[in-house]
Amino acid sequence: MVTSGWWVLLVAVVWLTIGLLTAAWFVIRAGHRHLSWYLVGALLGPLFIPIAVERGRADPTVTDVAHRPPARQGTGLRVAIGVDGSPESDLALRSTARILSRTASVLVLVTVTNPDLVGEDVSIAQRAARRMLDERARTIPDGLPPPTTEIVRGHPVDALLAAAEAHDVDLLVVGRHGHGMRDRLLGSVAEELTRRTSRALLLGSLPDR
Repeated sequence: MVTSGWWVLLVAVVWLTIGLLTAAWFVIRAGHRHLSWYLVGALLGPLFIPIAVERGRADPTVTDVAHRPPARQGTGLRVAIGVDGSPESDLALRSTARILSRTASVLVLVTVTNPDLVGEDVSIAQRAARRMLDERARTIPDGLPPPTTEIVRGHPVDALLAAAEAHDVDLLVVGRHGHGMRDRLLGSVAEELTRRTSRALLLGSLPDR
């Protein structure tokens, strides 16, 4: 009886572990930030794997674009910058604007919204993202072209890569985040981009002086 109880406990632990790790790796890292995915993973265990893989492969969707420039403008650099309203991304934006002044011909600001939102929450997130992008766009100095601002719903890395491909950019810029527990669970967008893109990539930012 004791041995049987230990086997039941072991199976339960393995079941929970597989479900939670699957949620963390395939779903949370893919941009589905709602923590209810962990509950679903814990309940379904190994059965959650095909669901998580399908959700992790969901294609990013462009939901809003303002000021789309021609396919090619001038001979300067074409630059896309990922912004999310965090101090790190704002610092990256300011530093990039400073060092690329008068050398860029196209500038794209990209932000990503949560693919798990539904109903009115989608509209709220969309309005907040548009407001945030418009505020950042107004800070761009005169030495740079007026930026295209783009909102993409989905996987943060896939969204940035899709935007870089769509605008055929020469340089992709993202702010490097810290290394706290949340970053270990969600994964580092910056680090994953280094593995998945063949374009020039600037991580983090220069000191803001």
